[in-house]
Amino acid sequence: MIDCFVYESGDFKAELQKSAHYCGEISFLRSIARPGMQVMEIGANTGVTVVALAKAIGDAGHLYAFEPVPEYYAALMANLSRNAVTNVSAYNMALSNHTGRIAFYKREGGGSGIAPARGGETHWVEATTITEFLIVEEIDRVNLLNLDCEGSELLVLQGARAVLERHAPQIFCEIHHGYLEELGHSADEVIGYLSDLGYSVQFLQIEDLEADVCVDTCSHVYATKAPHGC
Repeated sequence: MIDCFVYESGDFKAELQKSAHYCGEISFLRSIARPGMQVMEIGANTGVTVVALAKAIGDAGHLYAFEPVPEYYAALMANLSRNAVTNVSAYNMALSNHTGRIAFYKREGGGSGIAPARGGETHWVEATTITEFLIVEEIDRVNLLNLDCEGSELLVLQGARAVLERHAPQIFCEIHHGYLEELGHSADEVIGYLSDLGYSVQFLQIEDLEADVCVDTCSHVYATKAPHGC
């Protein structure tokens, strides 16, 4: 986890080279992001990919970032300010398949999610759905969803069903196999859900984008479909 950074700096680039994971994510996201896009990032953490995407979509675009853990949210806000990012709205809340308060666990060594964590901190946080958020905020489109939600993948996508049907956003989603299993879900369920909505799903190994991977070995998926009516 990179706590604080200046995106274009030599120090950040050097730190980034130590993480094939971050390098792969940023490279792939920059390949699919376009100026003017409306983006939602679920599981923003300290904002590394938030800032990368914000710069890729430019001033004509906007990004809505969600980070429920107060410590990570504070770091996210500091990094947005440090990098003079003005096209991001950040929310200290979670996304799921329902609204209300949920237990969220901050894990030792970094990361967080709804899967219980031994020795971690427990936070009760407000949650909403992607569909409800767009209605309340009167947002008329979303082009890209970037998910890193550590076990909540299926729940977040379930809460976005109407949005996926209407707007057909691209989806870049990290697959946390272990946390999904802890919560009684699986990567197969995530893929099946998206396929049932008409999405084509590509399996990725983010540290080696040329690798031949399947649903059981992927680190991420990239899902696309033709917009409604096309």
